[in-house]
Amino acid sequence: MPHTSTIIYFDIAAVVIMLISLASLLLRGLTKGAANRVYLSAMVLVTLTACAALAGEIYDAIIGPSLVQYGPYVSEGTRIARTGVAMFYYALRSLTAPAYLVLIATISETSHKLNSNNLVRAVLWLPMIAILLLILTNPLHHLVFEFVDGVLVRKPLLMILYVGAVYYSIIGIAWLIRWRALLSTNEFVTLMMLYPIMLAETVIQYFVPELRLDMFVTSVVMLLVSAFAIHPETRHDNTVDAESLHSYHEMCSHAFATDKPLCLVYIEIVNMERLRELAGQMELQGIVRQVSKNLAARLERDDVLYYLRNGVFCISAHNLDPARAEEIAWAAHNEGRAASNAPHARFSIIRMRSCVVRVPEDAPDVETLRNLGRRLSHLVPGSTVTTFTELAKRDDFKLQMNLANILTRAIENRSFEVYYQPICHLADGRFHTAEALVRLNDPELGWVSPSLFIPEAENNGTIIAIGSILLEKICAFLGSVDFEGTGLEYVEVNLSVEQCVRPETVDEVLGLLEKNGVDPSHVNLEITETAATYSQKVIEENVRKLVGAGVAVSLDDYGTGYSNIARMLSMPFSLVKLDQSFVQHLDDPATRKVLADTIATTKAIGKATLMEGVETREQVEALQEMGVDYIQGYYYAKPMPEADFLAFLKEHNA
Repeated sequence: MPHTSTIIYFDIAAVVIMLISLASLLLRGLTKGAANRVYLSAMVLVTLTACAALAGEIYDAIIGPSLVQYGPYVSEGTRIARTGVAMFYYALRSLTAPAYLVLIATISETSHKLNSNNLVRAVLWLPMIAILLLILTNPLHHLVFEFVDGVLVRKPLLMILYVGAVYYSIIGIAWLIRWRALLSTNEFVTLMMLYPIMLAETVIQYFVPELRLDMFVTSVVMLLVSAFAIHPETRHDNTVDAESLHSYHEMCSHAFATDKPLCLVYIEIVNMERLRELAGQMELQGIVRQVSKNLAARLERDDVLYYLRNGVFCISAHNLDPARAEEIAWAAHNEGRAASNAPHARFSIIRMRSCVVRVPEDAPDVETLRNLGRRLSHLVPGSTVTTFTELAKRDDFKLQMNLANILTRAIENRSFEVYYQPICHLADGRFHTAEALVRLNDPELGWVSPSLFIPEAENNGTIIAIGSILLEKICAFLGSVDFEGTGLEYVEVNLSVEQCVRPETVDEVLGLLEKNGVDPSHVNLEITETAATYSQKVIEENVRKLVGAGVAVSLDDYGTGYSNIARMLSMPFSLVKLDQSFVQHLDDPATRKVLADTIATTKAIGKATLMEGVETREQVEALQEMGVDYIQGYYYAKPMPEADFLAFLKEHNA
C-alpha cells in the first residue's frame, strides 16, 4: 500500500502539470476555434478535478486528524466540508470520459453528430446526467459514499462511476473507428491508445482504491493529446488571429465526409498587391490583421473565421442562414474604410470582394470549395458581393473551377502543344529565330488561355512538369529533319522561375539536347527579369554552365521589374528582350526617350535587343530608327502550330 504522502505528491504533480499546460495555452493565445476551446475546457475540468483530489488527500492526511481534538462541533463541520470536497471530485470525475468523447468529436469535425437526433442524445447524455444527479444527491441517500469516523466508506453505487467511464470509453472507441478516415495517423493512434491507458487506470483504481494515481495519469493523457492529436498551434493563425488554413482544409473535408451542411462566406482583399507595394510586407500584415479583427467583431459566438492566406478569408456561419451570410458579406464589403482608418493603412482604401456558398446545395465536393478559395480573384469581378449561384452562370465558370484538374490531365497525357512565333531580324527582314510558346487544348473545355493556366501552374507547382514537357517537344523538333532548311538559327524557350532556380535544370536541358542530337547553339533560353531577382547565386551558376555548354541565354521582359544595368553586366546574356509595355506607350515622349536610352545603353554593352508586342508599321519604323535588332509581334505573325510555322518559314525565308 503506498504511503499517503506519496499519493499527495502524485496529485501535486498532476495539478502542476495541468496549471503549466493551461498557462502555456493562454500565453500563446491558443484559445480560439472550436477544437482549442473544447480542449481548453477539458483542461480546466481536469485541473479542477486534480485540485479536488489533492484537497481531499491533504484533508485526510493533515487537516482532518488535527481538527478531531477540538470536539464534536468541529468534527461535524470538517465532515461536511470533506463530504463536499468528495462530492465535487466525483462529480467532476464523472464528466471526464464524456468530455474526452466531445474532444474526439471536435477534433474529427463530427461534433454535430453528437446531437443529430433524440435517440443519439438520449444514448449519449442521459447516463451522464443520471450519474451526476446520483452524486449530487448523495447527501440525501449516502448510496455512493459516506464518511464514518473521518474515513471514506465506498457504497455499492460508487461502482456507477466506473461503469460510466467504461460506457463512454466504448462509445469513444467506436466513434474513433467510425470516423477513422477523418483523422491523421498520429491523431487516431494517440486518441485510441489513450483509452487502454485510462481503462487500465480505472480498473486498478476500483480494485486498489488506495493506489490513487488517476489524476496523474489523466494529466499525462491530456499532455499526450496536446502533443500528438490536437496541435492547437496549427489550428489557429496567430498572425491574423483567425483559424488557420490547416483548419479550413480539415473543415471542408470533414463536412463532406459527415454530410454536414455549411453556409460559407469567402472574402478577399482585392488590392493586396497594391497595398504591398505601398505599405511593404510588414505593414501589410498589420492591415490584414486589422481586417481580420473587424470581421471577427461582427461574428456570433459559433461562427468561425478562417484565414486562407494572401488576403483571402472564409467565414463559416453557424446558423446556416443564407440571408445572414449575405449580411456578413456586405459588412465585409464595407470593412475597407474601417480598416483604412487603422494606423497601418494610411495609403489606400481597402477594397473587398465576397461570395456566399451553401454546402452541399452549391458545392458538390470538397475540391469545389478549395478551388473557389484559390480562384476567387478570377471569378468575382472587382469589389463586389455575389453568390455561388451567380458565379455558376458565367461562361468560363467550369473552366476556372477545373483548372487544377485540367493541368493534371494535360500533364498525364502530355497534351500540351508547342506554338512558334516568328521573330524578324530588322537588318535583313528575314526570320532567323522564333519563340516557342506553350498552348493547351483541353478535350472537354477547349482552348485554355496561357494567362489562366500558367499562373495556376505556378501556384500549384505543376509549372516544372509543364516546362519539362515543353523542352522535350522543342528539342524533338530541333533534332528533326523538318528543322533543317528553315533558315532558323535558334529557337527561344522561356524558363519559369521554378526552372531557373533548380540546379537540375542544366542537366535536364543538356541531356535533352544530347538525346535529340541538337546543337546547343540552336537553343536560346529566356530568363525573365523577375526570375533573375530570385536566388541570384543559383541562377548565375546555371546561366554560366549553360553558356559554357554553348547554349545562349536571354534576359526577358526587361523593364517590368527592378531593371538595372548591373544585372545585365553580371550575367552573360546575349540578348535583352524589351517588355511590350514600352510599345504600348510609344506615343508618350517620356516613354520614347526612356526606350531610346535603354536601347542605346544595351547595345553599348554588347547586347542585342528585341522588342515584344509590336503590332503596327509605325511602331516598326520607330523602333528601327532607335536601333532595335529584332521585332516580335502580331505585325509579322501570331504564334502558330508547328506545321503552319514551317509553312510560314518556307514562304518568307525562301
